[in-house]
Amino acid sequence: MKKLKGITRTLVCIGVFIAVAACESTDCPINNIVYSTYGFYAATDEGESKIQVLDTLTVTAAGTDSILINRLVRGSEVELPVSYSAATDTLIFHFTDTTSRTRRDTIWIDKENIPHYESPTCPASMFHHVTAVRWTRLLVDSVSIVNPNINYNVSENFKIYFRSGN
Repeated sequence: MKKLKGITRTLVCIGVFIAVAACESTDCPINNIVYSTYGFYAATDEGESKIQVLDTLTVTAAGTDSILINRLVRGSEVELPVSYSAATDTLIFHFTDTTSRTRRDTIWIDKENIPHYESPTCPASMFHHVTAVRWTRLLVDSVSIVNPNINYNVSENFKIYFRSGN
């Protein structure tokens, strides 16, 4: 009889454990960093066309030693992580041509940070709403906001238009 009670208790504990584990159906994201997408464009008589950057492109985050993109060649877009809680992201685009001359443009992204919760058991993610964008004008002619909402849905957020003849 004692042996039967011990087995029953064990089975009840296992059953409760399985029931509790089965109640949680939300999969938490493995990586809670979101990325913004920057497309490269040139103005044409017909409007615009997507282009490839011919110079070697390296992108860094100002104020850090982080290299976000290292030596991209012939790219037509880049995906860059967005800072978790800073109000402004400062990105430096380093363009190195075939003669090893490097020119830099800086882009500042002003944003609101919005906490996002998948479920109570998952850590919070941070989504963002872009409020403004500023840039230097060495090679970059302009930057437009295509989709101000940066979240897990991958879509083009910015269009970078380059000056002609550079």
